Amino acid sequence: MKQRAIRAGMITSASQAILFFLRLASIVVLARMLIPEHFGLIGMVTALTVLIERFQDIGLGDAIVQRKEITHEQVSTLFWVNLGICFFLAILVALSAKVVAWFYNDHRLIWITVVFACNFIFSGLVIQHKALIRRRMRFDHFALISIFSTAFGFGVGIILAWLGYGYWALVWKQLASSLLVTVLAWSFCPWRPGLPVRNAGIKSMLQFGGNVTGYNILFYLSRNLDSILIGKFFGAVQVGLYSRAAQLTAIPVTQLFEPTKNVSLPVLSTLQNDPVTYRNYYEKMLAVLVFIYMPMIVYIGIYAHPIVYIALGSQWMDAVPIFRLLAISFFTSPIVMLYGMILLSSGQGRRYFLWGLFTNLSTIIFFIVGIKWGVLGIAASWSISTTANLIFSLFFVFKGSPVSMVSTLKNIYRPAIASISMGIALLLTYEFISSFNVALQITLSILLGSGSYFVIWILFPGGYKKIIEFASYPLSALKLEKRTTPNGTI
Repeated sequence: MKQRAIRAGMITSASQAILFFLRLASIVVLARMLIPEHFGLIGMVTALTVLIERFQDIGLGDAIVQRKEITHEQVSTLFWVNLGICFFLAILVALSAKVVAWFYNDHRLIWITVVFACNFIFSGLVIQHKALIRRRMRFDHFALISIFSTAFGFGVGIILAWLGYGYWALVWKQLASSLLVTVLAWSFCPWRPGLPVRNAGIKSMLQFGGNVTGYNILFYLSRNLDSILIGKFFGAVQVGLYSRAAQLTAIPVTQLFEPTKNVSLPVLSTLQNDPVTYRNYYEKMLAVLVFIYMPMIVYIGIYAHPIVYIALGSQWMDAVPIFRLLAISFFTSPIVMLYGMILLSSGQGRRYFLWGLFTNLSTIIFFIVGIKWGVLGIAASWSISTTANLIFSLFFVFKGSPVSMVSTLKNIYRPAIASISMGIALLLTYEFISSFNVALQITLSILLGSGSYFVIWILFPGGYKKIIEFASYPLSALKLEKRTTPNGTI
């Protein structure tokens, strides 16, 4: 068991490095083979279809992971419920293609929307399989699915872009990735659905899933209304610039948050009845994440110009100010997202929805106000809203949980101060370093930034000891036992 856990942990860590380079390569290569308008067309469609995606699993994937005990009959019934919903959504999206094209006044969006509808069918086939893989803590399988599907989609996109298919390369890239996810999930998960069963005892899961779905819809609106507004009022080119800037800025956070949620949600769900271990695990996870990502976000915000130039090319330099403003939002938004895991893992679906109601609606309001100042106004409004949501979440999420607001702030303040101090050092030397060529700018700035960050950390009382502790956390986390399942459960 221990060897399997260590092996799974090593594969998960290695897979994130591989996924980072795959996603970065995809951004870098395709940005040079296609034009901003191509990405804008895809952004217009996905901004609208992602709303419908929020209904495809109605929160039942998280319900399966969070449930203490679950039977084969329950999962089978949920499978057919989800598959039926996804087929209905696929038809709904396909039929709405002309409406999407009318909304943006671009006929090219009709067939893009129709093809994207196929993704709902693929998703419906794997929701339970992916949830069971997470529930069983087979993070090695989850990692391999992500790597191979991302690489396959990237390969398809590159080939089609090289052959001159334009924006269709991006469409088939996503569809190819979804197809391979389906194949691999069924290959890695031995569970196969049986016939649906009446009175299978899924009512509580449907209630939990309903609250999660409500949150997901609000989350969608707050994360996609910006692209919808930009597409409606400023056109495909501006959507392309905004979406590429957002994707590039999000890479450090995505690489850390996605695997953290996949690993931590089932672990924290297992620890619901052990508040001390629960609190220790969550605080260690939070401390390590903010220690890693905060300085990265400060760095990319300051050195946005050379980063965008290297990653996207000269035709994307108009995205630099957008990139900088979005970086500010990513300094706090991952912390807010981590707070949600406390409510999810403890089965507080109702509070999870209410929390999302405030945080996401506040973001939507800021977007509507920010549109007055154009694309930059929307980017700035996102940054302002994430700070407001962080403050609200501190007072709302921790009530009745094993984790306290005070202990959370203790884990945040050191990396925040060290990162801001590092940023000041980078700003003071920016004019001097920017006089060199781009490659040397990146090299010198990384050395200065990382050096100053660690020096500031060591200057904190017990700072060096804390860094050593961080290095030991991944190994201690691997020692958590796999959940046990009574007879008749899976």
